[in-house]
Amino acid sequence: MVLDLWDQDRDTLDPAENDKTTFEDDSCVKSSSHFEQANEFFAYLKILLDQADILEGEQHNEFEEDKTLKKLIGLIDPYQEQPFLLDPHLENMVKPIMEKLQAYIKNLNFQRVILNKAKLDIHAINSKGSKNSLETNIDGSFQVSKMMKRLFRLLYYIMKIRGFKTIVKFFTHEVSDLEPTFYFLVSISPEDYDAWEMRYVLLIWLSFISMIPFDLKTVDSHAGTEADVDRKIPLVDQMIDLSKLYLNATGKERDGAAVLLSRLLTRRDIASTYLADYVEWATHVAQQNKNIFTVIGILESLCAIFKLGQRTTLLPIVETASPCLSLFHSNSSMANNSLIRKLLVKLAQRLGLCFLKPKIASWRYQRGNRSLKENLARPPSTSKSIDLSNVNQTIDDSGLGAELQQDEVPEQIEDIIEILLKGLRDKDTIVRWSAAKGIGRLGNRLPQELADDVLGSLLELFSENSFVRADGIVDMSAVSDHTWHGTCLAVAELARRGLLLPKRLDEVIPWITKALKFDLKRATHSIGSHVRDAACYVCWSFARAYAPEVLAPHVKELANNLVVVSVFDREVNVRRASSAAFQENVGRQGIFPHGIDIITTADYFTVGNRTNAFLQISVEIARFPEYRKHLIDHLSTISISNWDKHLRELCAQTLHNLTKLDVDYMINTVLPRLIAQTKSKDLQTINGALMAIGEVCLACSEYHEGDLKWHEKNKELIQNITNIIGSLSPNIFTDFGSELSCQATAHYVACLARSKWPVTDQILAGWKNIVHDLLGRKDEYGQKIAVRAVEALHILDALILASTIQETKTWNDAETRRNAIISLTNIPKTLGSSFKKIFNIGWFRKIMEAFFIGLEDYSTESRGDVGSWVREVSMLGLATFVPFFVSLDEQETTPGERWWDPKLTNRVFASLLKQSVERIDRIRDCAGKVIIDLLYYKKKSVSPDSFEAEKKIKDEENWLLDVSGRDLLQEVLPRDEEIHWITPSELYPRMIRLLSLPEYRLELLSGLIIAAGGMTETLVRYSSSTLIEYADGLSPFTPTSPSFGKITLLEFVTSLFQIFRLYERNDRVMLPLLEVTDLLFEAGILQKVAATSIDADSSNADDRVFSFQELFDRTRKECQKSRDIRKISACIRIFCGFVSLGSPYRNKALFQLLGYLVHPYPKIRRFTAEQLYMTLIAESVDDEIENFDEMGNHSEAMQVSEAATNLKMQVEDILTNTNWDEPISNLRLIRDQLYPLLGVPPPVVKGPSATA
Repeated sequence: MVLDLWDQDRDTLDPAENDKTTFEDDSCVKSSSHFEQANEFFAYLKILLDQADILEGEQHNEFEEDKTLKKLIGLIDPYQEQPFLLDPHLENMVKPIMEKLQAYIKNLNFQRVILNKAKLDIHAINSKGSKNSLETNIDGSFQVSKMMKRLFRLLYYIMKIRGFKTIVKFFTHEVSDLEPTFYFLVSISPEDYDAWEMRYVLLIWLSFISMIPFDLKTVDSHAGTEADVDRKIPLVDQMIDLSKLYLNATGKERDGAAVLLSRLLTRRDIASTYLADYVEWATHVAQQNKNIFTVIGILESLCAIFKLGQRTTLLPIVETASPCLSLFHSNSSMANNSLIRKLLVKLAQRLGLCFLKPKIASWRYQRGNRSLKENLARPPSTSKSIDLSNVNQTIDDSGLGAELQQDEVPEQIEDIIEILLKGLRDKDTIVRWSAAKGIGRLGNRLPQELADDVLGSLLELFSENSFVRADGIVDMSAVSDHTWHGTCLAVAELARRGLLLPKRLDEVIPWITKALKFDLKRATHSIGSHVRDAACYVCWSFARAYAPEVLAPHVKELANNLVVVSVFDREVNVRRASSAAFQENVGRQGIFPHGIDIITTADYFTVGNRTNAFLQISVEIARFPEYRKHLIDHLSTISISNWDKHLRELCAQTLHNLTKLDVDYMINTVLPRLIAQTKSKDLQTINGALMAIGEVCLACSEYHEGDLKWHEKNKELIQNITNIIGSLSPNIFTDFGSELSCQATAHYVACLARSKWPVTDQILAGWKNIVHDLLGRKDEYGQKIAVRAVEALHILDALILASTIQETKTWNDAETRRNAIISLTNIPKTLGSSFKKIFNIGWFRKIMEAFFIGLEDYSTESRGDVGSWVREVSMLGLATFVPFFVSLDEQETTPGERWWDPKLTNRVFASLLKQSVERIDRIRDCAGKVIIDLLYYKKKSVSPDSFEAEKKIKDEENWLLDVSGRDLLQEVLPRDEEIHWITPSELYPRMIRLLSLPEYRLELLSGLIIAAGGMTETLVRYSSSTLIEYADGLSPFTPTSPSFGKITLLEFVTSLFQIFRLYERNDRVMLPLLEVTDLLFEAGILQKVAATSIDADSSNADDRVFSFQELFDRTRKECQKSRDIRKISACIRIFCGFVSLGSPYRNKALFQLLGYLVHPYPKIRRFTAEQLYMTLIAESVDDEIENFDEMGNHSEAMQVSEAATNLKMQVEDILTNTNWDEPISNLRLIRDQLYPLLGVPPPVVKGPSATA
């Protein structure tokens, strides 16, 4: 912004004006104090220069050279924000490079090569239109050394960072350098696009060499070879033609060519011969040429020429260049280019300065000697003893209004000033900034009367499109922010040059204070930060321009406004600019109240953080009575209606912090003002006022420490605040943007509830409705506000309802459930030991149930497993709520008054153990940490009567929770050992041991099974393999070893079967459960149960424990009407497992499998055929043959073996040779052949349309 531009164009200002304050850009994260990488830079520079010494043709390591160059550029690139830190090292950085380049160019001797080839026709170059003749002489066949290109590129980056005006001072500028450097540039083809940095550096170098104090005719070695009637110099002709060529360039060469032309043509020995011709050519080309880059290059050269040239030399050609100012009339396509508009404004001011004599206005205000030391040493009472009547007399007597020398002002000046005034309205900052500086420079040479007219025109720009309303307030909704910005810049330029006389301050300062708070709303945002920034620049200029006696009448107004902007502005650059302007006034004026205290509090860095500026710094400043009310008024009238909701919230919180400093002013003035703003038509104003009222009321309640007498003293005010919500239009809660209104209202309700506001049941019901509505919206930020309101109102039913999954999809929002659980967790922190006094045991059970329901939230959507958010906060909630409530229950002396049931402890640990083996790493880690915390949570010591009692408590490990299976839990989960919860290979072998604890077996097993259906290969492999290996090591009826615990295989599969019953038709669990069941069949584990268990069909069978028949039925039911290929495939594999069990399940399973051979999905048909084939191959007929052998019928055994083999081969032939992608009608006939071959009864056809 503008404050960052204060240090620019130093070369165009008077030396006395160069002591500007530098403001760091907000994007600069780290500020250095010196060139920290200097040693490293010079080490790499030496490497690069040493590599440059390797002769051409010898082997170069180009990769290492490019790497070295990149390293050098990377070391200096961070200093673009603080380039002045490089100044002490610039000479050592630039000179070695220049020496290498100088030697390289001189060794090439391109001057001799080009002239010997006779490619340079001097007479042709001297003639008009000679540019083409020079172009033809550029030999593109020459290739510059890649090493030299790297040096040129490094030099360009140094110039880019520090600026060519600083770097060029270290270039060589010997007379002998001119011709070799120029002809080297000529030899480089303009079409070599990789050499643009080299061409730019050479043009800048030539511009510096061309300033040598010798006649260039004496330098040109070919100047006297032929008759020269026009006294022209061949070398100069060539340099001008080459520069004209590069004015057409689209890159940096254009800028370099403009600099070269300006330096060359403003020489005294060159200007008389070449300058007029060039300006005439430039004006003609600019008006006729449609190439935007050419026009930019020409205008840059003209601006530089009229900046560097002598007035006596330039005056004759001013009229020649003037037509360029009307460029848009002849070439309207250029009007949209901001750079061209800037250059035209700059050219206008340069021409204007040529028309006026170079002098400093004698009528300007001069402050005299200014000493910071004297200002800081001045006692505070000095400002009060100023005699304002003498101030004006002194100013008048000093002759500020007298003109010592009246010079006639050319008529063209009015047109130029009009161009500059128009430039102040431009839409681009660079144009407005250039116009403002032009007005300041011209004003320094104008007579007082004309300069006063210019100031009057500026003040008219302030009032443009503004009007005064009936209430006396200036309405600026229609003004242009561009105009105000440009006008502020112009006023600042006039002020710091002393051209804004003290008598006009009364007119200017009111506009500047309005500009300090300039903020125009535009839809969902506002504009005006650049205007406020420029207004700070004006105030900074006032500090440097005027004596304390002059600014004394305006100190209060300026100080208050600057302080307000420095802490309450939304933009960081404006806050810092205002702080800097305030600091400048404190230092140079010495009459700002409490100035030193404030600038030490609100400095450049502290105001950089908006939250800190609002909530901390403003409170410190408000302790000074001179600033307090102005700060409060700004918040309650301007900031409270800002478009940014976060700023409105900060504003409300700041008013809360400021209330304690002046409670009476808040109650008597601010609250009535805020109540009136709730009736505004602007939704943002209403929202801000509601939040502010809530915060101020809460602060008043805190200030009176719960004493409600202030309610009695202000009954009418209290009633008006209570009735605010009822007076609001219902539309603000339903129309577009209603979420902001609900947020603000919920914030208001939460604050009033926390302040124990007196309300009726009807009002309270309305408050609850608003909070319920906000909880139900899909607005995460609003839900957090609603949660705070719920906590303040103790509306548990709303929280519990919001924490559960709703049947209506629009109410199903994971963020809502998560925030509700968080709010339930915060209840113990809010209520503490008074929990049981406020809620009964029924509410306690509902809260615990809400946590358990949250742990079963596996809802998914497009964002993935959003239910994991709820599960995670539910676990963290249990980590907080369980120790809190158990400790609270321990304080009860009567067991009947205790609410905590030991069964809840088992349920908590069972749920947590399930989450500890889940699929998501983050959830496992969270669950594991909560388990460890709860398992090893100790009772708080109750002041033991003796050392022995304390030692007893310590020795007995006085755990808070009575956990079942604690010994095994502590063995598996020791607290002194790091457990890697996110590493499946380590976690699952450890946790599987806990299956021996019946209290947690079902939940833990379900968690392991769900993990087996995870998405990552590592998780699935370790969870499933661990489960199968564990089951394989179990004995069917008796525990095998202590390492497996007290669990049998039958108990294991029984628990597995219970999961079948609990999660019927729940694919999230059933799919991995079916796959685990298939693995159990594949590993032969279920076959062991079948071989040793009681026959399922016998009367002694206990179906409540485990039944293969029910397992078969449930598997068949799961895959009926299912379209999930993965699920159907798992069921098919299970049916193949049942085939291995033999009778009576073999035929039932084969019947199901044969049905899948005509499934609608070809993939299922192919998979079934493949699995059935593999199963039948594994079957053996040996058992049947052995039965015949035992009876002695060997011949029959052989016949049975042969027949079985034939049948088996027929079945295998059908399964392998059938194309199962054929139509189902064809496949059904083939499938039916398998029923008799496998000995399976065919399906009974119930009707003509029935199918198997």
